[in-house]
Amino acid sequence: MEDFEHELARMMRDTQANTPFEDQHRQRLQAGVRARRRARTVWMATGSALTIAGLGVGLEVLPSASAQGGPTIPHHQPTSTTAPVPIPTRTCTTAPVPIPTHTSTTVPVPIPTRTCTTAPAPIPTHTSTTK
Repeated sequence: MEDFEHELARMMRDTQANTPFEDQHRQRLQAGVRARRRARTVWMATGSALTIAGLGVGLEVLPSASAQGGPTIPHHQPTSTTAPVPIPTRTCTTAPVPIPTHTSTTVPVPIPTRTCTTAPAPIPTHTSTTK
């Protein structure tokens, strides 16, 4: 209890007081004390609810933040050694195009053609070892 409430309770119980409180004043003072207690209870409950909500949000954010860092326990995964993959060879030839002697908008201009062939790459051999 606060000092105000202690003093008020002492004054209300004090039998040696010169002028005791009248019933209407006593009821009004007791209603004020009850209102202050209710307000304090609501204030504390709101603070507790906000604290719990903040902790809940923090615990939701914390696992996702640590998950972005990767696993903390090393996992044994098979390692493989392979030869470098050969790149297929590609040969291209361009056919020459004759240059037109006169220009006209009705005569189509030939487009140079390019032909390419790709030789298949050999299949690499694969060896794997597990740790």
